[in-house]
Amino acid sequence: YQRRVHGVLLLLAIDGVAFHLQSVTAYALMTLISPITHSVLNTAKRTILIWISVLVFGNYVTTKSAIGTLSVILGVALYNYCRVIYPPKGKSVPSSMVNA
Repeated sequence: YQRRVHGVLLLLAIDGVAFHLQSVTAYALMTLISPITHSVLNTAKRTILIWISVLVFGNYVTTKSAIGTLSVILGVALYNYCRVIYPPKGKSVPSSMVNA
């Protein structure tokens, strides 16, 4: 019993450290990109993680989850397209992105 408690406490400590590092990284990243871009990328990340769990654990894919994933992918693509066509004021878009 005591071994199990120590194992759980160790896992909780690792989880706390990992969450803290993720939060610090998110704040550091927000100094480089806009909060909207961060939010869009975070949404895309969550969608990718859901599909990885589907592939790794064989979770069942419902019609709603497939439609949701498609809407996220289209939303991220549309957001990136709009950022190239209508760049934020005062910022230029690299020519490699415009010609792509």
